[in-house]
Amino acid sequence: MKFTNLRILPLVPVLFLVACKPEQQDPNKAIDGLVKDFGYIGYQNAVENAGTGTLIGGRPDAVSYVAHPDDCFDREIITRHTDRSEYTRKYSYKFQGSLGFLLSGNFILGAGLSLKKDITVEIELSGLTTEFMSSIDVTDWYMNGMSETCRLYLNDVGFVIQALKAEKLSIAFKKVSGNSIGLNLDNVSEYVEFQTGVDWEIVDETRIEITTPKYIGYQLGRLRLEDDARSLWRAMSVVDDKYFFERIALFDDVATSSDFAAPIVNKSMMTDRNAVFNE
Repeated sequence: MKFTNLRILPLVPVLFLVACKPEQQDPNKAIDGLVKDFGYIGYQNAVENAGTGTLIGGRPDAVSYVAHPDDCFDREIITRHTDRSEYTRKYSYKFQGSLGFLLSGNFILGAGLSLKKDITVEIELSGLTTEFMSSIDVTDWYMNGMSETCRLYLNDVGFVIQALKAEKLSIAFKKVSGNSIGLNLDNVSEYVEFQTGVDWEIVDETRIEITTPKYIGYQLGRLRLEDDARSLWRAMSVVDDKYFFERIALFDDVATSSDFAAPIVNKSMMTDRNAVFNE
């Protein structure tokens, strides 16, 4: 039996190393498809600073950033924990004539003039890491240290309690024929334009590696005045352009849904302007 297990083990990691996606007609939906597998809502584009602690309002497809992560959840007080269990996972996306979700609404880079329909861009995300705040720390801080202003805002908007981050982004450019385009410091700006503060390098003259971590997905926590300082409601999915909040407590007299499929809103559900609550 031991010998059988040893023969199987080398095959297992291969299943988790690379997942290729077909060419995407809608770049914005590509990132949503990735993070949904992990139980997250996709950011509209890969962002650098909207990690755990960020206050968020508005609609899922029109996110309004209400406060910086440290405004109400100072990282010197509220520790950010990380879980690198998905660290070796890689995903590849191909976009024709577009930088995909890296370009959508992202102010740190732009497309060069040579990026046209006859150029295929392959974007690979790797080093996926979970970042989260302890709900215990959040409760203690809410009761004993948080400002009254933050408590008032949290009564009306959600906050990122858990986020998914990609440690490395790799970009390669190819012609329609499949031949790689040689990259160097003289021509790289023809295809992608970087803003200051982005760490990147050209590797093997075929691809660009960006090592500035990017947040690509989030779970939205709720901490209203009526919640007794406990964050037990969380939005991990979206339905009908509303955040779908579910109670994550295990022990409750109220029946909760165990169906992980996209929920259907019905009249019996409590609904706010931009949120749905599954009881």
